[in-house]
Amino acid sequence: MINAIIMASGYASRMGENKLLLDYNGIPIIEHVFKEVEKSNFGSVLVVSQYEEVLKLSKKYNFIAIYNENAHIGQSESIKLGIKNSSVCDGFMFFVGDQPFIDSKYINKIIDKFAEDKEYIVMPKNNLRKGNPVIFPYSKKDELILLQKDEKGKKIISKTSKVKYINVPDSMLIDIDTKEDYKKYIGV
Repeated sequence: MINAIIMASGYASRMGENKLLLDYNGIPIIEHVFKEVEKSNFGSVLVVSQYEEVLKLSKKYNFIAIYNENAHIGQSESIKLGIKNSSVCDGFMFFVGDQPFIDSKYINKIIDKFAEDKEYIVMPKNNLRKGNPVIFPYSKKDELILLQKDEKGKKIISKTSKVKYINVPDSMLIDIDTKEDYKKYIGV
């Protein structure tokens, strides 16, 4: 079984406001992620955030809400909190909260690929572009816990040849980081 960890603690400094709560088709951007994750088969879903509004919204989906009081340290804190609060599982699938075009069809393809060999990291790609969500096997738990400040899973991925990819549409990899991204992709 895989547990989902949705990392939603960033400061959105390039956006200038909480991008996760910006509207897309009548609901917050992060809720699109929640809806697609809900359609997939996870042992548990954990949402790590410093934002009460996001945590409150996650409870609507019966996800486990984890307050990140150390968000200022960097993304490694969300990774650690997700893992430390996770139940026993075969792997951790890490999501970011600012991907409104994520699709459960491809989430499930990534999960299926991981099920073939639970020692491989599995991630989506489109041509040469790679992104989230990524599954890390349980065997990578200790390495993930050792990440510091704003280090991400890329540090671990770069040290191994045990990585498999699932081809996804380019839209699946789009994240909303700036006001320009929001205007370009959301059309506001």
